[in-house]
Parts: sequence; structure tokens; C-alpha cells
Amino acid sequence: MGAFEQWSQANLGQAHYVLGYLIVLVLHNWPLFLAIGLCIWWGIRLYRIPSRARVCWFFGALLFGLAYEYSKHIAPTIHGSLDTVLGAELLWLNTPAHFIIGPLMQVLIFGAMAFFLGQALWLEAGAPRGKRAATTSR
Repeated sequence: MGAFEQWSQANLGQAHYVLGYLIVLVLHNWPLFLAIGLCIWWGIRLYRIPSRARVCWFFGALLFGLAYEYSKHIAPTIHGSLDTVLGAELLWLNTPAHFIIGPLMQVLIFGAMAFFLGQALWLEAGAPRGKRAATTSR
């Protein structure tokens, strides 16, 4: 064991393991934490004063978190399961299924996220005055 590890164990006890785990957890999942924070922020604002723009901001943040989790955790798991399920008998379905699960779903999720964020920007800043007033009054 190195000098730093000995000092850390002697002075911090088990806390250095917890601190290291928290550092890795935050560095690995910062986009998810950002998405959760944005969802809470826009959810509270949406609850207080509902508007279409705030709904778009909320769903854009929600889809940002979903897109991150899908590309990082869900899609690789499904790819492994597809290789098992579509074994030797259905091998011809393997390539189209991997295309649907991988790039196609990611484009759809990121496209929906971009649509909601673009719509939110349009409603907040770029919508004509009459149209913006009609969307916030409902």
C-alpha cells in the first residue's frame, strides 16, 4: 500500500472509500444529475405558472436524461440480449434489430429532445407577440 493510502486509511478511516465512490458516481453520471436538476427546476416553474414553453423545457430536460441513460446503459444491455435471443435460427434479424435499437432509437430520442428545446426557445423568444400571448394564457 502506498504512502497516500496509508495516510488516508489512518486519518480518514472508511471515509476515503465513500469519498472516492461519490467522486466516481458524480463524474460518471453528471448528465443525469443535470437532467434531474433541470426537471425539478422546470417542474416547479411549470407547477407555479403553467405555459407551453415551460412544458417544452420540462420535456426537453426529461428527454435529455432519457437519452443519456439510453445510450449509456439501456442500449448496450439490449444489444447483448438481442445476440442471445436472435441466435443461430434468426440470425438474419440480428442486423436490423441492432440498427433499430442503436442508431435509430438514439436519433428519435435526440430528435424529440431537440424538437422540445427548439419549441421552447421559439415560444420564449421567437414566437410572434400574438401567438406568444395565446400560448401563455391557456
